[in-house]
Amino acid sequence: MLGSLAHKLSQPLTSLQGTVEVALMDEMDVKEYRRILEISLQETLRVAETLEALRDIVEMERAGIQVQPISWTAVIEKALEEAVHTDQLDRPPLVSEAGREVWVKASPQRLTLATTRLIGRAVRADRDGHAVRIILSVDKEKASLKVFEECPPADDQDANGPGTPGASAKPALGELEKWILNRAVKGLGGRFTIRQSSQTSRCYQLDLPLASPRSARIGRP
Repeated sequence: MLGSLAHKLSQPLTSLQGTVEVALMDEMDVKEYRRILEISLQETLRVAETLEALRDIVEMERAGIQVQPISWTAVIEKALEEAVHTDQLDRPPLVSEAGREVWVKASPQRLTLATTRLIGRAVRADRDGHAVRIILSVDKEKASLKVFEECPPADDQDANGPGTPGASAKPALGELEKWILNRAVKGLGGRFTIRQSSQTSRCYQLDLPLASPRSARIGRP
């Protein structure tokens, strides 16, 4: 994973260096300089995203695995509010099929990390014009957080405008993101899966063991 992180950092840094060198080689008009700045901004954001992932990994590993009853409903609601507030976006609806507050057995640090990253993706997908559904459900001894994402067909990219990616331009989670989500639930008796039902439809799912009603009452603040 360290090699993957190094690669994800080296790519945008190399691109950024080359872009700046081109800008310094010769005089350019305002339009060309603007294009250079836009490319530089994109690569800088890629570096920031990778550094944020590295920070999350370090904090997650430092916290270890201390399992306790936690209200997953509350964690999801907080993650939605923070993601919407940060990006100033509309909030995708959360559908709870459980009919009650859902408590799970998990590490607070790992549960928050996994939930925040998955909910953040849902909010960004909703921003990009994808049809997004967020569902929290309970089945026997496990709870599931599912994010259903319906991407616009690739043929609609031009119609939606240059800033709206279609299915082929918006791939599934990258390897680093998958690793973080899998690592976050490892050791908790949970799992992370991705199901692609069609070229444009995906479901990202986090499963965690339910906390018993008694332990949930004990864990309630």
